[in-house]
Amino acid sequence: MRRWTAPVRSSFGTVAILLFETALGGLALLWIAPLWGNVRAGFFKLAGIVLATCAVLAWASARGALDGDGRAGVWAVRCLALFALATLAWQVVEWTRWRAAGRVAGIAACVPGLAAAALLAQASGRPLAGGAALLAGALFLGTTVDGLLLGHWYLVDRRLGNRPIAVVAAWLLAGVAAALVSAALGGERGGAPARDLSPLLAVPNLTIWLAVGFASVVGLLAWFIRVLVRGGSIQAATGMFYLAVILAIAAEFSAKVYFLPG
Repeated sequence: MRRWTAPVRSSFGTVAILLFETALGGLALLWIAPLWGNVRAGFFKLAGIVLATCAVLAWASARGALDGDGRAGVWAVRCLALFALATLAWQVVEWTRWRAAGRVAGIAACVPGLAAAALLAQASGRPLAGGAALLAGALFLGTTVDGLLLGHWYLVDRRLGNRPIAVVAAWLLAGVAAALVSAALGGERGGAPARDLSPLLAVPNLTIWLAVGFASVVGLLAWFIRVLVRGGSIQAATGMFYLAVILAIAAEFSAKVYFLPG
């Protein structure tokens, strides 16, 4: 009986996971956080371009990383393609003046993303743990990217109050906690180490400790961001978000390097 799994070819599988998490988490946070109605429509166009690009690249990376013979892999790639199309369709609607339809399209675009997450979790061989790790990583990467984009939006909208970025900074703290969960669910699960990425990955549980360390530093940055936002230093907080994005990507890469079986 064939296993319902999808092997990974080189590092493309990990890259696809990270891009997908960024797109799904960033998109969901746009509607969960109190941004709609408080931030101008231009921000949703800016964020949408970035997130739609991540969704398209996630699908493109997954095509070369997931084995076409595995049913979970095949359907995961198809759902990633549908998710990418849904995010692009959302942006098409968003650029019209029908804002209510744009919001509906944006929320609806999360549905194929969640379906793709379920199939990727199935492909990892650990449906429950894999699903939890994907959603945790999506929250982590999504909050950092949305926070960085929102910080830049303050350069455009000088009259925007501090509440939106303060809320995103609070979500970043929740994202750090989720990243620690993602790190705990990572690690090498048998088989050959990923030497094509780095010989250091042959060290047992090194990826877990790297992910925990990077996520912990992001937690410290999140605390600084909240302090800076309360003091009205939005530009300084945006600079902190730059570092947070870089370290968050490093943390999630470490946590997801063994996510899919090789």
